[in-house]
Parts: sequence; structure tokens; C-alpha cells
Amino acid sequence: SDVDIHVEPGSLNAFVGPSGAGKTTAVQLLGRYWDVSSGTIKIGGVPVTELQTENLSDLTAFVSQDVFLLEDTLLENIRMGTDATEEQVRQAAKAAQIDIMSLPKGYATRIGDEGVKLSGGQQQRISIARAILKDAPIVVFDEATSYSDIENEHKIQLALQNLLRGKTTIMIAHRLHTIRNADKIFVFQDGKVVEQGTHDELIASGSTYSHMWDTYTRETIGEE
Repeated sequence: SDVDIHVEPGSLNAFVGPSGAGKTTAVQLLGRYWDVSSGTIKIGGVPVTELQTENLSDLTAFVSQDVFLLEDTLLENIRMGTDATEEQVRQAAKAAQIDIMSLPKGYATRIGDEGVKLSGGQQQRISIARAILKDAPIVVFDEATSYSDIENEHKIQLALQNLLRGKTTIMIAHRLHTIRNADKIFVFQDGKVVEQGTHDELIASGSTYSHMWDTYTRETIGEE
């Protein structure tokens, strides 16, 4: 409620806050999973309610923690019903840091119950490959907490560099160190945006985000 957010084209924006604060709901409203009961969400000055569904879909790519996988080949899982060529799929997979050589039949490897089971990090890199293939100007990325090992996290970060280059990005961030360089951080609490600014500005304010950062860094040091 009473949320006022302006995202600059081509910028990296982070949504942070405790579970249930409203971060995911905010990005789902952007994609019109629901419509707002009051106020307006606009893309380029045009209300999303005035955009054709396919146009809104073309403008946005969602990379979430819950990745839908087809019981099909890796190739078809990345292609996902598009008319992308095999070479385009290969380039997207390469940019997404998917290690094809580790899979028994490469792109022909079947995924799912009758095939290979993928880790959370591998699944998310497939989702990133799909988004790279889609090449939408707006990317919404829900940072997974499941890829806990260093190698997976490194590959995800490399894949994101390829995906987010030149895009307008909204990242739902759980690991605060990943968004220190964001152009703007929006702090959600109880369905409201209680703070917004850069990492340094919010730390200097000594308020909600600053306390979150202190807690996060203490817990991270404890894990190490």
C-alpha cells in the first residue's frame, strides 16, 4: 500500500526485506499476475492494463526460484516453445554457464523423472538461458537461496552478467552482498516501501537497511 517506485531504464534495482514484506507481490503486479486495486503501474509511461498481454509478455522476462521444467531434452527446455534455432539455444546456454559436457547426451539429455535430475543452481541457469533467448528489455530476477556452493553461485553471477547487460532489472535479493552495487535499493516492510537509495546512502541513514546489513554480515561471518 502507498508504494511509490520509479525505475530508470537500463538500471539495476533491488527489492529487499523480510519474507512476506511484499517484494514478490510487487513484481507479480508488474507482470499482471494480478491487477492493482488502486494506483497505476506503467512501463515507458503506458499503464500495463493498456498493453496487449503478448506485448507485456514480450517486454518482461521472469527468472524465478521455482523453475518449470518439461520432461523433454535440455534443448527443448531452453527453447521452451519458441522458434529459436539450435544455434541460438547453444549460444544462450553458453552465456548462461550451463555445463553441457557434464550431461550424458549434451543437448539431447532428457530432463525430469525419466531422465537427469538437475540441481537448483542448474535449473536456475536454464531459466536464465530462456531469458537470454527471449531478450526482453525488462528482467525480473528472484535470487535463489538454494545454490549455496561457491561454484554454483559464481556461475549464476557470470550468467547474470550476460543476461542483465543493458537491461532494466529488478532483483529480489536475499543475499545482500549481491546487490551492493545496485543503482537503487527499495526496502520493503509490511507491504510498504520504507526506504530507497543506494547501498551507501542506506547504510549512512542508520535505519532499516543498515540494521539488515549488520545482521546479514554477522550471520555471513558466522557461516564462514
